[in-house]
Amino acid sequence: AIIMEPNGSSIPGAVDPVIQLACLDSSLAIAPLFKRFGSVIITSGTLSPIDLYPKLLQFEPCVSESFSMSTFRPCIRPLVITRGSDQLAVSTKFEDRGDMGVVRNYGAMLVELCSVIPDGVVAFFTSYSYMESLISEWDAMGILRELTKSKLVFIETKDVVETTLALDNYRRACDCGRGAVFLSVARGKVSEGINFDRHYGRYVLERSFV
Repeated sequence: AIIMEPNGSSIPGAVDPVIQLACLDSSLAIAPLFKRFGSVIITSGTLSPIDLYPKLLQFEPCVSESFSMSTFRPCIRPLVITRGSDQLAVSTKFEDRGDMGVVRNYGAMLVELCSVIPDGVVAFFTSYSYMESLISEWDAMGILRELTKSKLVFIETKDVVETTLALDNYRRACDCGRGAVFLSVARGKVSEGINFDRHYGRYVLERSFV
């Protein structure tokens, strides 16, 4: 498959299209593992329905188990926010991404949430380029400065070492009571396999496609 992002640049006004080639056949990607190892254990919190994956990956499982998720207390309260405090729509439509009202509203909403929510807050963006462009605009608007009054700010990057260091410092800020917000990317390194349990994830803000 060919994936094209019309503007992959984080520099406002700069046009830098990005084209990616992606293999959508997962059986081709995992085939070398099955050939090299005699036993392979596949675990995930999102492999559902699990009967589908042996067919997609073209193998016969020896053992297949599914465990239901349980929480010790009702701690999840989803909220869908479509408008900012000025009643302007908050959207990730491509044509609205550069709208300064949308950019300002999303930043103001994050500042307000972080000022009243203790410990750790995690915010997910749709892509690295979009997150970088928003952070740049927030810095120019003074939103980042307001955000740091209530929490330390850590950002996921494409560099594994930098992201690991940011995660460690994020946890330390939550442990010591200072509080922190982690800006990351949906389907990125942090969103897959990292648990923001207890005080590390008091609130998760998903910048979803609408």
